[in-house]
Amino acid sequence: MGRYPGSNQDSDPKHSELVETLQHFFVTKIRNSCETSEYSVTVKDLLDEERRKSFLREQATQQGLELGGMGSVAVGTLFAKRYSVWVMAVVSAFSLYDTLLRIENDVVRVELTGSGRMRYESQLEQCLVANADLTKRRSQLTMLKGRLQLHLETIFKGVAADTGASEKVMWALIAHNVQQLYAQMIHDEGIWKTAERLTRIQEDRSVWLAPQGDTESPFASKLKCFEHPKWQGQPLLIRRYCCLAYQVGSGSHAHGYCNSCPKLDSESRLRNLLQS
Repeated sequence: MGRYPGSNQDSDPKHSELVETLQHFFVTKIRNSCETSEYSVTVKDLLDEERRKSFLREQATQQGLELGGMGSVAVGTLFAKRYSVWVMAVVSAFSLYDTLLRIENDVVRVELTGSGRMRYESQLEQCLVANADLTKRRSQLTMLKGRLQLHLETIFKGVAADTGASEKVMWALIAHNVQQLYAQMIHDEGIWKTAERLTRIQEDRSVWLAPQGDTESPFASKLKCFEHPKWQGQPLLIRRYCCLAYQVGSGSHAHGYCNSCPKLDSESRLRNLLQS
């Protein structure tokens, strides 16, 4: 992800910039309430066993995998990794544009792209008061966090049953991408621009990672940051578990290990980063 367009926000987020950012970086389309969706699958559909299996079977086929057979676990872990892109759209809308996206199961829609990836669609729920005090903002985000956690738990339970993937691993993939997103936002002044926005981003991050009573936040998986004397780029957090994307494709079309994969040694990771 590069820098966000129009990230120097005034007190009211610009709707066009928000829409452009979510579409460009997180393949998430914002639909007006009066518009008819072009995406045929809702999250509510994915909670139906037969419809979910049909969706996962098609996703597996597009990735050269087999639901219930070779690579079935990878179908589940990759579903979670792909779905984390939409989660990052929800996070970014709040932290960069003070905006809540609707996350209800009958509003959020997904569509396969033909390569096993997904694109998403939602609606705007509410624009927050940009200059609201941090206590009120924290309360609003805490409620969003709880709603999103329930949303993900419900989906992952079904996907885990259908694919054999571990819910623990799927949550770890979500946690990684949320934390990596915040690491990049905080690191890059071109994203936050103003000290006020940086303060909001840092405060929001603390909410996502905060425990819930005696229970650790599912977004707070402990991650190591890549360190190498020859690497001076942006922070790179290492995933706790491999997403199994390397099982997709073969030969010259093989996916290989992601730059954040725990299976990579330090020198291989550095080489990949420098080449990209």
